[in-house]
Amino acid sequence: MRLLDLAKPEQKQNPSGSPAAQPAAQASPTVSGFRVQAKRTKSAKELSNRFAEISFLEMMIEGETLSVLNVESRDLRKEPALFSIIRFKPDVIECAYTCLANMSPKKRQLEVLRHFLNMLTLAEDCYDVQMKQIYQLVESSFAEMTEYVSTDYDKLYSLYDNLKTELNSAQKKLKELGEANSVLSKENYELKSRNDELTLRLRSLETLSDSVLQLKIQEWLSEHNGEINISDFSKVYNVPEMRVEQMLNKMVTEGYLETKG
Repeated sequence: MRLLDLAKPEQKQNPSGSPAAQPAAQASPTVSGFRVQAKRTKSAKELSNRFAEISFLEMMIEGETLSVLNVESRDLRKEPALFSIIRFKPDVIECAYTCLANMSPKKRQLEVLRHFLNMLTLAEDCYDVQMKQIYQLVESSFAEMTEYVSTDYDKLYSLYDNLKTELNSAQKKLKELGEANSVLSKENYELKSRNDELTLRLRSLETLSDSVLQLKIQEWLSEHNGEINISDFSKVYNVPEMRVEQMLNKMVTEGYLETKG
């Protein structure tokens, strides 16, 4: 393969002779190419008819050379940025193409080679091509493709390996957290059961038996000149008013107390 250089466009100048103001430039595309020795057997016009139905191609005949332009993208000024040009000359077929700064040159070469071979297929009856050169071109591109794919594979495998390690670590932590959560759930259940048990015991201690309640009522009456305020008594001994009233009725019924008036 032989690299081809595309001529740089001339810089426009103002009438004063100074360079004209240009839009802010992005990184310029790089240009590469290759050529294949081949003997054309038909005219440039006949050759152009082979590609006439392909709408995205632009063609121009200059003398005995047919140039076929394939524009894949344009810049902000609508100028071709990513493109390839195949020049079908009487004794050689040349291909030149651009590669953007953010693209892989090897991947780009494979894409252009695919387009180039498709074009040769359409023009097969218009050229006697030395197949040896085609084989060398394809072999060279495949060799670079292998390197390109291997590089990507190494990167992908490295990323996969790192993610797998992180996943294993996360799964281990998740298992440990699950076990810790089970222990905490068990301890929480035991503490809740213990709390319920203590609550019942406390309530049982806070609740007076009938005999004790009867004694407390007698003491209250003794200390308060035989009178009792059920609401005050209930608050002091934390006994429901209804129960105090029921006990008073029982004590009156059984003769332990007498009502006044």
